[in-house]
Formats: sequence, C-alpha cells, structure tokens
Amino acid sequence: MNILNDLGWFFLDLPVHLANGSLLTLYWLLDNLPAHVSMGVAYVIAAVPDRLVQDRAIRPLRGERVGDEQSPKAAQVMTGLVLLLWVAGQWGMAAPVPWIGAAMWIIGAIAVVVMQNQQFNLLWFVKTGIAIYAFAVIASRIYLAYTIQLTPEQWAALIGSSQSAATVIANTRGNMTTIILWALWLVIPLGYFSMLLQQVFLNPVSVMNPIGGVQKTLEALRYRGGR
Repeated sequence: MNILNDLGWFFLDLPVHLANGSLLTLYWLLDNLPAHVSMGVAYVIAAVPDRLVQDRAIRPLRGERVGDEQSPKAAQVMTGLVLLLWVAGQWGMAAPVPWIGAAMWIIGAIAVVVMQNQQFNLLWFVKTGIAIYAFAVIASRIYLAYTIQLTPEQWAALIGSSQSAATVIANTRGNMTTIILWALWLVIPLGYFSMLLQQVFLNPVSVMNPIGGVQKTLEALRYRGGR
C-alpha cells in the first residue's frame, strides 16, 4: 500500500514538478538570451557565409569536384573560436554588455549576408571586431577583480601614506570604472559599428546586381546577350 500511495502522490505532484522545471528552464534561457542569440547568429555565419567563402577559395581542376572532406574549415573554426571567446567574456556580465555583443553579431551577420561582393573582408572585420570587444570585456573584469582585492596597506606601499590610501583607492576605482564603462558601453561598440558601416560602403555597389557577389557580376558581363 505504501508503494501505491507513493506512486499516487508522485503522479499527482508530477505536473507541478514539470511546471517548475519548465519555468526554471525558461528563466535560465531569458537570463542568458544574449548568449543564445550570439550562438545562433554565429551558427548562421558558419553555415552560410563561411561556407561560401571556403568554397570560393578552392578551385578544383577541370572535371574534378572538391568534397566536403577536402574543404578547409578555417573560417568556421575562427567563427567558433571567436564565439567561445565572446561567451566566456560576457558570461555573468550585467546588461547592456551582453546585448551590445549580441547586436554586434547580428548587425555584422546582416552586413556579411547582404554585401556578398565584400564577404571575405567583412567576415574578417566582424570576427576581429567581436574578438577585440571580448578581450576588452575580459581585461576589464580582470582589472576590477584585482583592484578589489588590494588593501589600503598595499596601496600605501605605492603611495607612501596610509592616511590618503583610502581616498586614492576610492578615486582610482571610481575613475577607472567610469572609463571602463564608457569604453564597453559606447566607445568600442560605436567604433565597431562605424567601421563596419565604412567597410560596407567602401566599394561602389554594382548597378546590375546590388546584392550579388563578384562572381555573379562577372558571369552577367561574360554571358550578356547569350554569349
């Protein structure tokens, strides 16, 4: 009877446990939504633009075809490394830093997909820009974590006076925190987006096929008029 009672209570409580588990999963997904957005965009970049660039880089001999096993994965590997670096850098960071990084991934992916005539350069710029931002986030976290551990006595060894150490600590931390926030929230992202916009409009857009790649434009010119 005890077993039957336990089973009965288990099945009665099962919907509650499932609801609680679903809510916990939903809250976790929402709390880490910027990271998941970045992962999704990185997957799109690796699956579409990276693959196209890699296919163009290989020119098989006439009558030969290059299989997937022969195709290099350098572009996709770099995308994966940049994603890992960014996820590690933004993990545990409060808003808006994770969302700024997610926006950098999204805007960069849109530019790469739309501007096919500059995909190679844009891919390199987007990945290096996000990597630089990730390094800046990691460096700022290391600096802040290190300065918090310093005591007034350790600062006094550098300053020479223990009486003014607390004031110097407060001013230094406040000034550096302000500089770091300006850099992470405004300076680096604005530099990335402005340079990305400059890269997009660096070359004139083809009037024949504005969103087409160089290969499609050359094919249109070569076979114009059915020749």
